[in-house]
This record gives sequence, structure tokens and C-alpha cells, in this order.
Amino acid sequence: MLAKFDRIRLGTSHILWGFDLSDQPKLEVFLDEASAIGFEGALCFDYTVAPWLDRPAEFKALLAKRKMDLVGVILRPGIDFAGTHRLCKFIAAAGGDMLVISGRDGTQAEWDIVIPALERHGAIASQYGVRAVYHHHAGWIAETFDQYERLLRDTDRTNLGVMLECGHATKVWRDHTPAEFFEKHHDEIEYVEFKDWSPQQDLRVEIGRGIADWPAIGAVVRKHGYKGWIVYEQDFSIRPARVSAAESYAYAKHVLGLE
Repeated sequence: MLAKFDRIRLGTSHILWGFDLSDQPKLEVFLDEASAIGFEGALCFDYTVAPWLDRPAEFKALLAKRKMDLVGVILRPGIDFAGTHRLCKFIAAAGGDMLVISGRDGTQAEWDIVIPALERHGAIASQYGVRAVYHHHAGWIAETFDQYERLLRDTDRTNLGVMLECGHATKVWRDHTPAEFFEKHHDEIEYVEFKDWSPQQDLRVEIGRGIADWPAIGAVVRKHGYKGWIVYEQDFSIRPARVSAAESYAYAKHVLGLE
């Protein structure tokens, strides 16, 4: 379990600026705009950091120039465990904290094959001092509340930590809520993503404009004194990324009482 944080730190995924920012000028636009808004950290996809895997110090310097840190990297899981070693070595050297495991990973019928593979990715991360979490997600092997609870029962916390993703929870967990999950697992949760959802715009909506119960989420996070990364993510916007991100940043600070 991560124990390095003494407060909430707000980070952002770059998905709103593009899935693939492996082109350095595009990456720097994202970092410039995110840091100007006030975000302290960046969550990157594995293909964005691919050109930097052998240059972690240079990547870290790009963030440090903007007073930002690497939250972590999203790993699309497979059986390339050598690739996971290389990625986690990079994350650690670049000063990152998290390996967020998220990608099409199998069906319920393949549970007994997929879960050990996910744990192996997590065990590799731990060798480098990086904390792995499994991203419950629509379409992945653990998308519903019950499936994610099963995954947590079937995995060792030594290898995989607990996270909450508010957007997919709102979209898929129709009989359960993000606040309910946080209340149940508050002493285990090590990473949170703030994302909203609406039937009209799906996951392409700013925080506070969808139907997630943000007052309840903010209240339970404050109640239990969560410390660590909370990362904003939004899949798309018809407005400039910096405009949507700034609105969501301000709303996140409001519901968390960080104003």
C-alpha cells in the first residue's frame, strides 16, 4: 500500500488531449495546458511513453519543468511480461507511482486464466516499487460491482491494489454507487479517478455535468481523509481540452473542499 502521501494530489489523464501523445510537441501542449490549470500530475497511456522508455530522466524533466509529477502509466494487459518489466522500470525511474491495468483482458469464461496474469503484472510492478491497480471498466473482465468485488477477493493485495473509477462505476454499477464502494473499501483504496457519465454523452462529459453523485463522493472521500492521487479523465469534448479540464478541475476542488 502506498504511504507516501500526506494530502490529496490532483492529476489528469491525457485522453482528452488525445489517446496517443507519443509525438513530443503534442505531449508538451498537454503538459503546458494541464499544469497551467493547476494539475500536479499526469497519467499516461503506455503508447505515449513508448519513445521515452530508455530516457526516463528526460521524461521526468519535462514534467518537472512544469512542476508536475508522473502519476503512472496505463498498461493494456497481455502476456508480454518482459514489456511490463521495462515499463515499470521506466515508471520508477521517472518518479511515477502507479501501474493502472486497463484493457480488453478476457471474458468470464476465461477468469481462471486472466486473473493470474493480472496478478503477475502486479507482482512485476511491485519489484520496482510501483503500485499496480486493476481498472474496473465497461467491457473488461471486471466491469460490474459484483465482478470487481470478486476480482478483489480472488487477488492478493500484495500484487494488486484497490482503485475506484467514478465514471465507469456510475455507468455500469446501476444498483451500487461510487460512494458506496468507497465507504466499503476506504481503508484499502489507493487510487481514484474522477470521471462522469451521462446517458446522452456517455463518458464524454465534464465532472458535474453527468449523473454521478459528486456531493456524496466528495463527502465520503473527505470523511475518511483519503490521501493520494485523484485523477481527472474525460474521453472527449466538443470544447477545447483545456476548457473542459479547467471546469472539471474547479469542480473537483469544490466537491473535495480544496478551494
